Amino acid sequence: METKNLLKRRVLRDDVAEYLMESILKGDLNPGDKIVESKLARELSISQGAVREAIRDLIAQGVLETEPYKGTRIRTLTKDQLNDYYDVRTEIEALAVRWSIVKHESKYLDLAFLKSCVDNMQICVDKNDSKNMRKHDMAFHLAIVQAAHSESLEKAWNSLGNYYWTYIAVYYDHAASLLQNQIVKHQTMYEAIAAADINAYASCVRGHYFDTDELFPEKK
Repeated sequence: METKNLLKRRVLRDDVAEYLMESILKGDLNPGDKIVESKLARELSISQGAVREAIRDLIAQGVLETEPYKGTRIRTLTKDQLNDYYDVRTEIEALAVRWSIVKHESKYLDLAFLKSCVDNMQICVDKNDSKNMRKHDMAFHLAIVQAAHSESLEKAWNSLGNYYWTYIAVYYDHAASLLQNQIVKHQTMYEAIAAADINAYASCVRGHYFDTDELFPEKK
């Protein structure tokens, strides 16, 4: 793992968690790789306590997994687990759009920001910058959830959100060829929200995920 720009001693658990997520996104860490608490603490010149807390948070989010006597590793997913994730996140986002439009009359919807996210995703795809493309993608969906103005709903989304992108970004790098199609799908989602069409958004959000049949081809 690249450790040139080590974190300062004042780093908190969120900074350590972000560091690990960035390492996964860059491909320095891959699904199945082991995370050793003491080694990471030495690399970052921080206490093991901060690392332990960050690891605990990422386990709760599903990014890491731990087993007795086997240690902690970057989690891997099965096709069924990824489909389950898709279904749960679809329900959360569809509910967020419904609340933002019906309960709050689109008061907290920032359409200009959502459009800028889609535009920036296109720029990144044109530059073959899949890492930043995924960041704009996450910002798009987080803004949608935040527009529901519900702390509980946002917490539920955050418990799922980043791991999917990490998993797709690193473990299934061959899916990068599908990124241009993602731009079209996000434009469709944006148009549904701009038109306050709740049902259209609920329909297209589930369909915008990568096809798990392509990510998990059956072995012959």
